[in-house]
Amino acid sequence: MAENELNDEDYALLDSGGGRVLERLGNVMTSRACPAAWWRRKLPGSEWRKAVDLKRETQTPQRLKIGSVRFHMPRGGGVRGLAPELRAHWEKAGALCAAFAEKNRLPARVLHLFGGAGGATLAAAQAGAAVTHVDVSAEAIQRVRENAAINTLANRDIRWVVDDPVKFAQRERAQTVRHDLIVLDPFVPKDAKRGSFELERDLGPLLGTVSGLLSDKSIGVMLFCRQGSVSPTTLINLMRQEFSVFGGGVESGELLLKGAEEAAPVPCGTFALWLSKRDKA
Repeated sequence: MAENELNDEDYALLDSGGGRVLERLGNVMTSRACPAAWWRRKLPGSEWRKAVDLKRETQTPQRLKIGSVRFHMPRGGGVRGLAPELRAHWEKAGALCAAFAEKNRLPARVLHLFGGAGGATLAAAQAGAAVTHVDVSAEAIQRVRENAAINTLANRDIRWVVDDPVKFAQRERAQTVRHDLIVLDPFVPKDAKRGSFELERDLGPLLGTVSGLLSDKSIGVMLFCRQGSVSPTTLINLMRQEFSVFGGGVESGELLLKGAEEAAPVPCGTFALWLSKRDKA
């Protein structure tokens, strides 16, 4: 089935409020639920009524470019799973990897745990990094491999691992495998089986494991929490607890989906970033 490639400007956040966001994909306007959008909408109701059922209107697969990364968007699919709110962080990861390669004359080694849609993996690979992408879902990894192909990254140094990210990290540490940049995005579906990753219970111990995976040329650790209600201060405290021994600095904040200047930014979670002293911005 033929695919239509959409340009950067073809995805936009147009408005938000009343528990929903209004988005544009190409010439199609669609809205989806967003419980965090409590405020009043700015656009008139006539604009919101132009929104259509995406599953009905998009009958062919499409490609969507977010920043420098292209994604397959399946028939009737939406952008939520692609996490466009992480775009600036993908760009940051790519820039850090490019700077590392220029300085050290070798590719950065990147570990992406809970790889999901793979935006950070693909951005790092575009910057020449050697990436290990880990996700418990074989189906999700297959989709990212397809995305790697449309980004002309199929032959790059990307290791695809179907495994429990926590157990994988523990094995890497025991085997003294080390990485320069580590990205964690522990997004767990609501329908995940009992006993799966729980932020409050499992994030602290995982960061402790990750601290033992850093190389002697480490760049840093990027952490995204896109579900639940986690304070940026909580993440800063956790990151300092594990990484202050290495020096450098920690920052945290809200993950925001941004769009047109008049569109209110939409909170989508929190992030924290530890950068080693040599790579601190």
